[in-house]
Amino acid sequence: MNKFMYKSLITLAFLAFAQLAQAQEFYSQNFSGGAIPAGWTTTDGSNQGVLWEYCTGPIAGCADLYNRPPFAGTTAVDGFMILDSDGAGDIPSNHVSRLTTSNIDCSAAAEVYATFDAYVGVFEVPSAGNALLRVSVDGGTTWTSYDFIPGLNVSNRFSENPNKAAVNISAVAANQATVLLQWQWTGRYEYWWMLDDVKLTTINPTPANNLAIGGFYYPVSSYATPASEIATDTFGFSGNVTNKGTAAQTNVTLKVEVLNSNGAVLFTDVASIASLAAGVVDSLIVLPNTFAPALPMGDYSIRYTVSADATDAAPTDNVDGDDFLVTDFIFSKENGPTGGLRPGGGGDYAAANLYQMSKSSLEKYKALGFEISVATNASDLPLEDISVTAYLLKVNDDVDPDFANFDDAELLSNSLELKGIASYDFPTGATNYTPYSFLLEDVNGGTGAIALETGARYFAVIGYNDGSNVAFQAHSDETNHTFVSSMVYTTAWFLGGFGEDYNPVIRMYLELSTSTDDLPLPESAMKLFPNPVSDVLNLEVSFEESTNATITIADINGRVINIDNRKGLTKEVLTYQLPQLAAGTYLARIATEKGTKTMKFVVVK
Repeated sequence: MNKFMYKSLITLAFLAFAQLAQAQEFYSQNFSGGAIPAGWTTTDGSNQGVLWEYCTGPIAGCADLYNRPPFAGTTAVDGFMILDSDGAGDIPSNHVSRLTTSNIDCSAAAEVYATFDAYVGVFEVPSAGNALLRVSVDGGTTWTSYDFIPGLNVSNRFSENPNKAAVNISAVAANQATVLLQWQWTGRYEYWWMLDDVKLTTINPTPANNLAIGGFYYPVSSYATPASEIATDTFGFSGNVTNKGTAAQTNVTLKVEVLNSNGAVLFTDVASIASLAAGVVDSLIVLPNTFAPALPMGDYSIRYTVSADATDAAPTDNVDGDDFLVTDFIFSKENGPTGGLRPGGGGDYAAANLYQMSKSSLEKYKALGFEISVATNASDLPLEDISVTAYLLKVNDDVDPDFANFDDAELLSNSLELKGIASYDFPTGATNYTPYSFLLEDVNGGTGAIALETGARYFAVIGYNDGSNVAFQAHSDETNHTFVSSMVYTTAWFLGGFGEDYNPVIRMYLELSTSTDDLPLPESAMKLFPNPVSDVLNLEVSFEESTNATITIADINGRVINIDNRKGLTKEVLTYQLPQLAAGTYLARIATEKGTKTMKFVVVK
């Protein structure tokens, strides 16, 4: 997913950092020797044998990455150290795994700064107080601990890749002849900690001017939203700004932009604060204006940029953002899986996404089915032996917008109404993280898809029961939601799911509710030509006054192919490129507040 990280800026920032540190560097270890360095040791204080190991490179398969990118440490291709907490399995108690250097002579250094590349993923035990750099000058009798990456927890499981740590250990190590460094991880069934490019330098590698976006508000309810449903999903914007430098920054400005796939700016807004002191972390800046995304189908981006009076020494982290899609008929919280999760305590569970229909849609739609992605450990059960139960649950209208009065006690809660259900068995040869789709059945005895109500909220739920509860629900952690978006049910509904950045791969497909014109528009409202058509369809629309309309292209069964929301139509010819359509009969339909008109057309090849 595009994070707006430009290669040239990355190169400049890394060169600046490298040149500064190298000038006063007196110790380095990049683990290129093919094994754990001579004199280094690894132990587990819990006596469970969870030890640091040598890995020859990012693609060596030293740990299950759960679909996450390989370690991007500066010299990771030449080898690095790794502690695979997840690979140790569900051990009885926390491991206390330690990687310790041989003695390092810092006797000529009046100041000592330790820098290294790390990539850490936690599951249940937070990094604060548990993922530590420790320093000893008395042979390991006493240790001083440093929290180099304190912010990882169940809502923010993974560090940057890599996290470039810079720790001032002068108070302990300066002018000492026998310094030991130790990386200690206390955890149980976490993910992994990868370590590379350890260096000691006598100068502070932290630049004076170094702002960063520590996080940003992603206002989109769903990563992918049908064009018919997004118009009322109003966006508000805010971001967290961190001063990583040693100097106060003046006139700190946060700018947000919404862009289309061509880079054209559709919306922009700015907000500023007069000053930000050195060391301030995640100062919240709220932008004053909102954006109503009445957008056609396509790819879009939200981009945040922070700046100040001084030139930033490392501008790569001054820009951040994320993408979203406006689709024809697909609701989705993600753009593909980055990993898989299941409850740490085991047992039956369900994962769900919240999808909301627009309050002002001019058309009515049905839920056709779900598309899901799942993974298993081969040692537990092959994916082809997994069965799931799918539910479509409507949130009752009297449930508060923030779900404050939601009844979370049961899967089929009093706050929910069961609308659709399906059972799905994964096929023979099914593979982890591959998307699989299936249809829903109407529990009220209707045929086909399930009618969706205008403005209503729905849980798209996948349940894992009995032997299938060993499966991992695939998810993406590319976007964070600070509102109810994805949920988990174990003994009760947890409306925060596994965390704000946990977005299950549970997609919902829509189709037209009906192709019948219950309140027909006049014949003059829409004409189409040519008919038959090969690849370009023209719709001539005609209204006496300015009219908002939704134009839908669908197959003969009502499955949506294209949605186009238009405002202020009077007399106009609309053109649609349809080269992807196979030969057959299709529907063109226009919907307004005063009624609908549906026409058939034939595609010939």
